[in-house]
Amino acid sequence: MRKLITLILAAGAIAVPAASASPLHGKPSGPKPCHGKAVVTVVLKGTFVAAAPDGLSFQLNANHANRHGRPYLKAPQPLTITVNANTRYVKNGAAAKLSDLAANDRLVVTSKVNRCTLKNATNPAALPALTARMVVDQGPAESS
Repeated sequence: MRKLITLILAAGAIAVPAASASPLHGKPSGPKPCHGKAVVTVVLKGTFVAAAPDGLSFQLNANHANRHGRPYLKAPQPLTITVNANTRYVKNGAAAKLSDLAANDRLVVTSKVNRCTLKNATNPAALPALTARMVVDQGPAESS
């Protein structure tokens, strides 16, 4: 009987510290450090200004953005957005190309950027460059 009571007390003494241990198991709490290849989607809405003569970029006057794109609204306008062979263009529900865009067309531009680079940008000049993944032309802007 003494062995049984001693065993129960020993098990209880071990169980109490295990039950009250931190759920983080020694890991620091607080914000996670930036590392890895985490990317976020930046969505910008605005009006098309002009395409570059070489066809590798265009300018956009951005006036709306998703959460990740808000820092770009504070940057000097117009924004220069680069394009590549993988950029998709849509105009009137059909495939298009950069040369089909006209001045003052309303655009929705999606791009992916590194979350850590975007988070660490301290001023508009330090924002990462945007390469458009998709450009949707919603037609000419309505005149007020």
